[in-house]
Amino acid sequence: MFAYNQTYFGQDDLEARWKAWGLMPHTREAWKSGKRIAVCIANAAELIPLVLYLKELGVSALLLHGETPLETAKMLGKEGGCIGLVYQSVEDGILPLAGSESEVISSQEPSICMFSSGTTGNPKLISRPWSAIEAEITAYNAEIDLDSAITPIVISPVSHSYGLISGVLSAMARQVVPHVAAYTNPKLTLAILRDTPKHIVYGVPMTLHVLTSFPSDIRFYQFMSSGAPMPQGLIDKLAPLAGDRLLQQYGCSEAGCISINRSLRHSADIGKLLGHMQLVDAGASSHEPRELIITVQNQMIHTGDLAYQDQEALHLLARADDVINVSGLKVYPLEVENVISQLPGIHECVVYRGSHPVMGETASCMVVADLELKSETIREWCMQHLPPYKVPSKVACVTKLPRTATGKISRKLLEEAELSE
Repeated sequence: MFAYNQTYFGQDDLEARWKAWGLMPHTREAWKSGKRIAVCIANAAELIPLVLYLKELGVSALLLHGETPLETAKMLGKEGGCIGLVYQSVEDGILPLAGSESEVISSQEPSICMFSSGTTGNPKLISRPWSAIEAEITAYNAEIDLDSAITPIVISPVSHSYGLISGVLSAMARQVVPHVAAYTNPKLTLAILRDTPKHIVYGVPMTLHVLTSFPSDIRFYQFMSSGAPMPQGLIDKLAPLAGDRLLQQYGCSEAGCISINRSLRHSADIGKLLGHMQLVDAGASSHEPRELIITVQNQMIHTGDLAYQDQEALHLLARADDVINVSGLKVYPLEVENVISQLPGIHECVVYRGSHPVMGETASCMVVADLELKSETIREWCMQHLPPYKVPSKVACVTKLPRTATGKISRKLLEEAELSE
């Protein structure tokens, strides 16, 4: 079925655990309720079996990041209309949440529920029925077309749809055993990779950067990235390690995975739509991008992302809300970030909307870089590679980028922080 931190869990292990859970008196009624239960578990060895168990029982699960503090998890569970919360261990029981039955949401169809990342505003609750997830898995496996000998090594949280659906459940549907590794332990991940020569690593740009920064004699086989466009500098770094086996997938909370690029060379290239989706709208060129709109299972989804399509693939330019208007000229943060990421010594960067009392909107930048790299050097690099209006007026060197509880970078929060200074 799956492995976690080098320990294998087979069908017999899962069924034994399910049987034990079904006999627990303090959870038995909740399992039968058919309502929604919040789940906040850091240990993938318990989270994955519980998700599959709830699916079989017809109980919807609201997945929360496993490191969410207890009081915050309770609050999110109440906001999500859950009857109770499983916090870190099923054996500890289900904490009741709703004050009355009228406050509890009962899904018409068993679903996986998550809060959106909240990078452009307040997080919203997304509920996806298992029928939609199974359609996504079928289309995903058809598009990615992985050899059955390739083992997924998942270093992204399985409380998120990318790690859970793309990394774990899609592999199970291919009858391949996925290996989940704690994303906070890159040395353990390297040991797993060393023992698994034919692999595909499921990570986000930051974790892939950390993983490949350790001295190692490992020949990386394949990388899959998601969560944010991979910076061009990281693509240039990983390409020699994996050759043409560098992949990137793009998606959103409402639809799951939308597209896959199976041979990534440029950061903005997000590949082709999965087969169960249809393109409604996108721009015709980089000069005329439009909001990417798709339909899936008769549902129209506005992604909020500016993109265009050519004969080869879809290309992502920016979140519509992130575009910076500098004296009437548009600046796409991703373009500037890609230029900065190619400067040697840059580890991470984010470009966001700043303000000037006379000029109005400007580009600002926050960078994690080698200590000897100064902000003046970064601006000089930008001036050599970008038109003047795209050069960040402010470059701040920091030890780490601020992130939301889900690990995403919120440009909106950075803009608000700068306005309050």
